Amino acid sequence: MADKKAPYGTEPPLESAALNEKEKKMFDELREENKADPMNATCTDDTVVRYVRGYAREKPDPAKVTKEKYKAMLEWRKENKIDEVILTNPPDWETYNKHYKAFIYGRDKLGRPVCYEQLGKLEPNDLVKFGVDKLEKGHIRFMEELTKLKWHISREKKVRLYKHVHVIDLEGFGWKHMGSKFYGTIKKIMGIDSSFYPETLQKLFILNSSMTFRGLWAVVSPWVHPLTRARIVMLGYDKAYNLKQMQEFVDVDQIPEYLGGKNKDPMVGICHMKFDDIDYKEGENATWKTDSEDPRAIAARTAKDTTEKKEDKPAGDSPKKEAPKEEEAPKKD
Repeated sequence: MADKKAPYGTEPPLESAALNEKEKKMFDELREENKADPMNATCTDDTVVRYVRGYAREKPDPAKVTKEKYKAMLEWRKENKIDEVILTNPPDWETYNKHYKAFIYGRDKLGRPVCYEQLGKLEPNDLVKFGVDKLEKGHIRFMEELTKLKWHISREKKVRLYKHVHVIDLEGFGWKHMGSKFYGTIKKIMGIDSSFYPETLQKLFILNSSMTFRGLWAVVSPWVHPLTRARIVMLGYDKAYNLKQMQEFVDVDQIPEYLGGKNKDPMVGICHMKFDDIDYKEGENATWKTDSEDPRAIAARTAKDTTEKKEDKPAGDSPKKEAPKEEEAPKKD
């Protein structure tokens, strides 16, 4: 008889396992082959591990795919200045929070963050008017906050932790959400997560899923990585049953009241989370504190020190130039 699976939360996070020999080799190769790229230095080790493990099963050549995906991510971060996102609020972020209901709220039984999206409350016409570009920028800020939060939790718990539990609430989802502009926008956001934040999902609960949504899911699911699809639990309208399913992963005191939980904390969107190694200034971009150990902060300090040393370096004695000889006056006969 097979051993009974241990309850969730009683064993260490899967991502905390040490790299095996094959994973360590790929990790070292990614770091070494991209050492000339400054974006490589500002990526945490956890990010590199996610790429190592996230594409380890790709066919026919996982090593080739992993290296291509990692390099593409570095290029994307450089082109879009993603390292600066955590220090700068995206345009119209308050309006983004009104239109796009996404929250980082509570922890699961292993200390991982839990995220909630209320897709049924989205108004497609409002999203289109707001602009896809600003929606993408807002979502990237969301993912950067989530990634940095995991980094802090990992350091606090002294264990590698880079996954999260995600809950999508579809109450209110209907035919108005079936238009190509709406699911095209959602598809773009899903593409950002799949390409540039892989191997981050532990479990996804989809609540209040109607036949309408299941029809839409049949359209967009091919763009979702197979490993991600395997982590999705599709649930209906039975609130008590949904709560019971979620409680396998999240304690009831961490689940919001509106879903039957006991967490009464307010649910707020992007740009409200504050990190203790960032100096926030009213009306200005935030800056890294001098003692921050975030790789981006370390890189920024290194770049600043290098610049200051160059500026402070004595010019030294300039080589003396030989004075031009005066032309001799032409001799007179």
